[in-house]
Amino acid sequence: MSKKLVASLSVAGVVGGIAFTIFLTQTLLAPLIEKAYWFPENGALGIAAWLLLYVILALLVAPASFHKFVSGILFGFWGGWIIAFVGACLGAILPFWLTKKYIHGSVEKRMQNKPTLRAMKKAVSEDGLRCVFLTRTSLVIPYPVLNYGFGLTDVTWRDYLLGSVGMLVPGALYAYWGSQAADLSVAMNEGRDWTYWTAIIASIIVTIWVIAYLRKLTLANIALEETN
Repeated sequence: MSKKLVASLSVAGVVGGIAFTIFLTQTLLAPLIEKAYWFPENGALGIAAWLLLYVILALLVAPASFHKFVSGILFGFWGGWIIAFVGACLGAILPFWLTKKYIHGSVEKRMQNKPTLRAMKKAVSEDGLRCVFLTRTSLVIPYPVLNYGFGLTDVTWRDYLLGSVGMLVPGALYAYWGSQAADLSVAMNEGRDWTYWTAIIASIIVTIWVIAYLRKLTLANIALEETN
């Protein structure tokens, strides 16, 4: 399979995942989302509980994209973006610490045949901060893999924490589409004027460009697709 096809499929997979998540939250998962409004309705307690749930899901290797997306639904774009970022950072710290401290052997056994891990180890030895930052900005590299995978490398706590600032980018994209999910559903059923659909189409184009650009930037600096 050519690299261009792999790139196209990975970008299409993320965009398709966002579209499918919007569909799920407005259909099958709508009753669950309604109950989840308990979190924003209960102020600081609700936010703390939502962040705790984020950490638990990160430990269970659950995809973080859905949690970021729902953060946008529940708390709006700005609130969802900030909460998703804080949650992602908290969810990244505990698996990293556990791997370095206690479960290094078992995690390494599970990931020993993954070329991504070998490439991460090599990149970290060259520039840990850049490696963490670039992989954190990418939307096509699984968040849980990075949390546990970096614990197997020699990356320092300083570089790991500073590099994790890169999670602002995927958090913003998912929180934005989460905040737009309800409006999109209404627009599909009731219609909106051309200005609304122009903004949505522009948002889709920007999203695709950001995903593709960040993937290209990451792979240009870190050989995550090496197979040897």
